[in-house]
Amino acid sequence: MPATPAWPPSSLPRLYVAQALSEGAALTLEGSQANYLSAVMRLGPGAEVKLFDDGTGEWLAEIAEAGKKRVTLRIARQLREREPVPDLWLLFAPIKRGRIDWIVEKATELGVARLLPVITQRTIVDRTNTERLTAHMIEAAEQCERTALPTLGEPRKLELVLRTWPESAPSSSRTKEAESRCWTPSPPARPPS
Repeated sequence: MPATPAWPPSSLPRLYVAQALSEGAALTLEGSQANYLSAVMRLGPGAEVKLFDDGTGEWLAEIAEAGKKRVTLRIARQLREREPVPDLWLLFAPIKRGRIDWIVEKATELGVARLLPVITQRTIVDRTNTERLTAHMIEAAEQCERTALPTLGEPRKLELVLRTWPESAPSSSRTKEAESRCWTPSPPARPPS
């Protein structure tokens, strides 16, 4: 007979919150986060939770009150500062829904600082659901213990991105070379004679 997993789990639940966190502050969670803590994880008053806010780092909080639709937390102490993030950008063409979610998830886990969807000449998907992609970034950061979230840019044409590439951005010295390779039309293929 296989062994059952240990209960309770050794790691604490970890959530992203949009508000800035500080020691001694009270925080009220509603909606899906409150449901996750009270109904899914079955946590009650006195239980500990890790929180991060993408600005001040990761904090330990204790549940003060728990209801079905509302959970009140008291911030106890800071566990660690916000991690330094290298200025690494990922430009990607939007693709089918499941695969674009995977790209955003893995890029977040790997520590990308900025995600920028670009529309190329051959891009088929013309819209991206930035709310859904942001939710995937948050879930990935919660699971992989990141304290910083990447920024998600609005979709832009690749040609415009290359033309307006900031000098301070990564690989700015290679932008001209990339631009010339991307936008120089190749001669049509000749059929074999």
